[in-house]
Amino acid sequence: MTNLLMNRLSVVFALCAMMFIVSCDKDEPTIDPGDGLNLSDGLYLQMGENDPSSLTRLKSENVSADDFMTQERTGYTAGSMYLEAGDYKLVEVVAKEIVSTKGGAMETFMDESSSCDHNTYFVVSTDDNGAAFSIPDAGLYRVAHDQQRSEITFHKIVDASILGDATEGGWGADTPLTGSVSSDGGSWSAEGVILRSGQWKIRYNCRWVIDRRDDPNKPLNDASNGYEIFTNFGGTISELVPGGSNIVQDEDGEYTITVSWDPRDGWSVDVERTGDAPVINFNPNDYRMAVIGDATNGADIDGDGTPDGWQSDRNLFHAEASGTHYWRGVVTFRSEGEWKLRANDDWNFNLGGELPTLTPGASNLVTPGEGAYYIVLSTADEGDTWNVTVEPMGWGLIGEGSPAMGWNDGQDVPLVAQGNVEGTSTYTYTGDFTTGGWKFRAAGSWDHNIGGDLSFLTTDGSNIELAAAGTYTVTLSFNGETYSATVE
Repeated sequence: MTNLLMNRLSVVFALCAMMFIVSCDKDEPTIDPGDGLNLSDGLYLQMGENDPSSLTRLKSENVSADDFMTQERTGYTAGSMYLEAGDYKLVEVVAKEIVSTKGGAMETFMDESSSCDHNTYFVVSTDDNGAAFSIPDAGLYRVAHDQQRSEITFHKIVDASILGDATEGGWGADTPLTGSVSSDGGSWSAEGVILRSGQWKIRYNCRWVIDRRDDPNKPLNDASNGYEIFTNFGGTISELVPGGSNIVQDEDGEYTITVSWDPRDGWSVDVERTGDAPVINFNPNDYRMAVIGDATNGADIDGDGTPDGWQSDRNLFHAEASGTHYWRGVVTFRSEGEWKLRANDDWNFNLGGELPTLTPGASNLVTPGEGAYYIVLSTADEGDTWNVTVEPMGWGLIGEGSPAMGWNDGQDVPLVAQGNVEGTSTYTYTGDFTTGGWKFRAAGSWDHNIGGDLSFLTTDGSNIELAAAGTYTVTLSFNGETYSATVE
């Protein structure tokens, strides 16, 4: 009985103690752990007087680097987000509180390097506690904030496409995807897309980047000169990365391609195989031809004081006409050395011997002499016979907006070959340009011409146009794989 009474008294005492503790705290302020913004530290877009949303957060991303690589940039953040029309500010959240706001005047810019549609974008030069800026139209935007330049860039995403040597259009023509997007997400897709072994990427609004450099002739690795915003996605099918490496396609087939954007999960791509690719007896993708040799490349890769051209291919570009396959390109040769043609960056298939008919596995070819040459490799019998021509003619300018002042044959203005530096060949010309269209073409012929986006020129690309007439220096660059140009 005594033990039972003691146990009961202990319970009563404990309950009284608990009541005492609670009654003592009842006048103290209650701290709700949910007080403040339920957001991680970082930068957000804030619309009007609404609280900023996790859907408008800007996160660290890479920017474009030289040789189509990526690089980090201090103070650079970006994201894809759906914005309603209205007034916005950029706010910084720390410990669930807004600690700073930025605003400023908005300007409209034209992407002069691209002749594609949807080539305008907006830039806000920000100030602390600056005025709100207005987004004119609702839509999905690519938003980037650069702390070093104190600016926010807005580019509305309208179209999506894929392109690459795995597609039927190659790197020179987009395969368009159709669709739409809302604040809940969206997608763009295409059925019956033929993909073959190769590589491809996704891009929107028909462009690779938005160039925010002060001087487009300076290297991208010069951070003080500005930066380029990626408008393309690569990496892998399971993980898309802005500006990522080419997506590798292993299996030939017919596919349905769907590129999706989700406000929480971001970008993704679904590649569904729906059938077999048409059978072809001769697949040019099996013969990605290039020129290689110490006669073609001035780069000293191993530092021994001599060119190492046998380690650096100079790609030729494929086209087909009336059943004949052609590979064309302009190559800058040195005054001495040897060269060959080979496929797919290896020696499993290579051509040499004596011009004009080449033989698989034959001896090296001798340099034709110092300068730029137009090379055309062809086969009219699906690889049984290979012929090559080497003409002492290089790149020229043509078009009403160029110093040629017209599109007629014979009006081409030749570019001057500057040689090779660290694996990049350059060709230049200085003259008077107008706002009319112009292009680059080789050997005074339309068989091999390039245009479109200056940062990634494509074969048969669209005309190039400048915003203002004047005297410009045009520099065409070829890194062995792709062409780009600057206009200063």
